[in-house]
Amino acid sequence: MSKSEKPKVAVTGATGLVGGHLVGYLSERGYEVIAVGRDKKRLSHFTAPNIEVRVADMVNTAAVSEAISGADVVVHAAASVDPFGSRESIFATNVGGTKSILDAAESRGVKHFIYISSLSVITGQGDLYNVDENEPLKPCGEPYADSKVEAERSVMAETDKSPMKVSSLRPGFIYGPGERAWMPRLINSISTGKAMLIDGGKKETNVIYIENLSKAIEAAILNEKAYGQVYNLTDGQKISKKELFDAIADGLKLPRVKKVVPGVAAKLVCEVVSSVAPMMGIDTQRKLARFSKAAFRLAGVNQGFSIAKAERDLNYVDRVPFSTGISKTLTTFQNAERN
Repeated sequence: MSKSEKPKVAVTGATGLVGGHLVGYLSERGYEVIAVGRDKKRLSHFTAPNIEVRVADMVNTAAVSEAISGADVVVHAAASVDPFGSRESIFATNVGGTKSILDAAESRGVKHFIYISSLSVITGQGDLYNVDENEPLKPCGEPYADSKVEAERSVMAETDKSPMKVSSLRPGFIYGPGERAWMPRLINSISTGKAMLIDGGKKETNVIYIENLSKAIEAAILNEKAYGQVYNLTDGQKISKKELFDAIADGLKLPRVKKVVPGVAAKLVCEVVSSVAPMMGIDTQRKLARFSKAAFRLAGVNQGFSIAKAERDLNYVDRVPFSTGISKTLTTFQNAERN
């Protein structure tokens, strides 16, 4: 491959927010892209001539191997973010599926495997301030976060064992047009008056706009500085919980959140509810979702992360600001309401 020739990139999870945006982003920049997902119908909107759609379930190694055939680089963005999924099912997808595609990529001679991890792997349930990539992985008992810990370990263990290069990118709470993992629930809580500012909402959040994430991923592709490395990724701004909640409320013309609750009390309630919710029906679990550990992580934990390493190695400096990204995101929710 010449220096001017762009690699062929396979993207798993192409029906999700990260994978779907990345497929379009890379396609517009002249890459040949393989869009991999489980649902052929949901992949049908990819019609550009340099995008090839392939259907595969991540836990099926043989199917995945066929799906990534011919790729120079694999970006593994597929994951279960179901807040109501069982620990077993989430681990099967996020850990088992990652191992399947990792094995398939190695057997296919893929040059670079980029894993889309999560800042939840080092967040835990305690406050963090300007934490860099040297922070140890922290299983916290939350199925999604713990599954990402194990999956990242599996990927990075290949650093010294395989000729295939590996990298892990750790985005925070991802937002953007089409986001459906956490923002709809937050919007619902704000619109129904159920949302609360823990400790007054003064603590820092760790959001990242989807276009910023796609830029960072592209910058990591076949970048020798990224080989064997992990990177924290956020918008790079200190956005408080209150600023996030206010931006959503103002953008959707909803009343701002006024309720305030002490962090100690909120954490206790979330821990109790999280321990009993799995034993209840799915409808009850949905009603209690705002008291989950993930919800507390979003609203009650100071999430201060350093992105200096990504700025240095990936030239991750030309970023869309939070004000612009959140505005574009909320426009899609406004349009959905009108339709």
